[in-house]
Amino acid sequence: MIALLLSFAIAGTASAQTPGSIKEVSRRTVTMPKQKNCQATDTCDLKSAKLIDRKIKVLLPDEPAQYANYMSDIRFVLEFSKPSAIERYGLVQYIQGCMFGSTLKSDGNIEYSFTHAHKNFGDYKPIKYKTPIVDSDQADPLLTAFDGYGRFDLYRWNKDSADLDAENATWYFDAPPPHGTVFFADLISNTGLQEGTPSPSARNSSVEFETCLFKISDLPNTSDPQGTGIDKNKAIWCTTWDHKFVYNFKQGKVIQEKAISPICDM
Repeated sequence: MIALLLSFAIAGTASAQTPGSIKEVSRRTVTMPKQKNCQATDTCDLKSAKLIDRKIKVLLPDEPAQYANYMSDIRFVLEFSKPSAIERYGLVQYIQGCMFGSTLKSDGNIEYSFTHAHKNFGDYKPIKYKTPIVDSDQADPLLTAFDGYGRFDLYRWNKDSADLDAENATWYFDAPPPHGTVFFADLISNTGLQEGTPSPSARNSSVEFETCLFKISDLPNTSDPQGTGIDKNKAIWCTTWDHKFVYNFKQGKVIQEKAISPICDM
C-alpha cells in the first residue's frame, strides 16, 4: 500500500522538484521456536510462525524532510502442513499505550490531546490504555475476524507462499489458499510533524502489542477487552512488537522511544 501511495503521488506531481522516498529504518524477524513435542499438544500440522516488523520513513514528493511520516509495516506469517489446518488456529492480539497529538504553544508549553480513536469490541474509543487489552473491533477476539464475515477472513495469501506482498495478495474471504501459508498484515503510521497547522503540531504513537497464537479449541467465540475466557497460558507462542515514535519539539525531530511515553498516563 505504501509503494502504491507513493508512486501515485509521484505520478500526480510531474513538476515536483524533490522526489519522494521510502527508507527502511529497521527490520526485525522473530520466529517461533521449534515445537518439542507436537504430538502431545496435537499441533504437528503447525510448521512455523514468524513476525516480520519493518520500520519505515516515508517522505512524499516536494515535502520538507521534517514532515516525514514514520510507519510500522507488520507481517505475522503462519505456515501449516495443509490448508485445512489453517482454521484450527487463531491469533489474539493485545494493545497497551496511546496515540496522541502534541502542539507547541506560543508560551513554549506543549498541549496534548487524545483524539485518535479506534473500534474496540463495538465501541469507538481513544487509543489510551494503561494496561493491555484485547485488540479486536468486535466481540470475536480473533485478530483476523471481520465483522459480518468469517473468523479468518483478514488473512491474506499469494500464489507463491514465500511472497508476502500485501497489496496484491488474495484475501481469505475471497478464497482459501491452495497451500498452507497465510499472513496477517498491519500498517501503523500516524507519526510525525504535521504540515499546515497554525502552531507546530505533531501526531505521536506510543503503543506496544503482544500477538499470541492459540488452538481455536482453546479460545472462546466471544470475549471482551479484558479477555474474558482467554487463558494466555494456553497460547502456543506469543511475540511482541511496537510503534513508539514521538516528535520532540526541542530536538526538532521524531524520536523512536524504548518505553511507553509518560504522556499516556495523563
